[in-house]
Amino acid sequence: MIDVHQLRVFAAVAENLSFTRAAEQLSLSQSAVSHQVARLEQGVGVTLLLRQGRAVSLTPAGQEMLVRAKRLVAGLEETRSAVQQAARPQLGRMRIGATSTACQFIIPEALREFRECFADYSLSITPADSPQISALLRSQSIDLGLLVRTEREPDVTYRSLFEDELQFLLSPLHPWSRAGAVKRDELADQRLVLYHRNSATFRIIERYFQKMGAPLRDWIELGDIGAIKELVKLGLGVSITAEWVARPEVRARSLTLLPAPGARLRRTWCVAYPAGKHLSVAEQTFIGLCQSVGGQLTSKK
Repeated sequence: MIDVHQLRVFAAVAENLSFTRAAEQLSLSQSAVSHQVARLEQGVGVTLLLRQGRAVSLTPAGQEMLVRAKRLVAGLEETRSAVQQAARPQLGRMRIGATSTACQFIIPEALREFRECFADYSLSITPADSPQISALLRSQSIDLGLLVRTEREPDVTYRSLFEDELQFLLSPLHPWSRAGAVKRDELADQRLVLYHRNSATFRIIERYFQKMGAPLRDWIELGDIGAIKELVKLGLGVSITAEWVARPEVRARSLTLLPAPGARLRRTWCVAYPAGKHLSVAEQTFIGLCQSVGGQLTSKK
């Protein structure tokens, strides 16, 4: 029989490629880690890790074992959580991955109402870009992800929340603001201030500029929408975002929004989860709350 503890220890070594770092991560001695890995290798009858001095690498059998070990451990954790929740429905755990914008504008309001129904739930929020969230879902490191969908992943199920439209965000002193329109023939001359290139929104914007015959050449990347808005206010560039993200500043007339010429830049916001996953009552409730928040954000003008 393969011991679950041995699998956990092996996975830690395999992911860190270090017995020392695995021991620190698991709060075990290095000798205990080595002993558990050796017992696992004896149990399966093959070498899983190659040791050359301090360097550690996976054999082909070790690579296969890592994939299956992570799957088994995740399955056992899900089983434990499901059994505990069945016994005490008001208790449970939910791990959420969300983009920076979702963390700022969607998560707080949804969790405020969620806490009223599930006060004792354990919650964790992992900020990440949409591609990273998809990867976390596939590895079952999170239960739900709030993201902008660009392409469907085969092992992920998507539940639509709302759609929005991206527009140009400008300083009121920008010539386009004074003209009341974005000039298509001047797109290539603008410095852009954008959310960084790993994001789904960046990909949408990049495709738009290519379609307009003005490939991105000069831009500043930031990971926070608040910082992006401040740079635009200072006239250090123009950005592209949704109306609900910049609504307070537009109302205060410290920023201006103008439609993109030539094509509408539409985004679809979703809650995603691993394909085949059975959603708990708490998870279904949270998704419903996110849909409600999204509706409120896009309906306010």
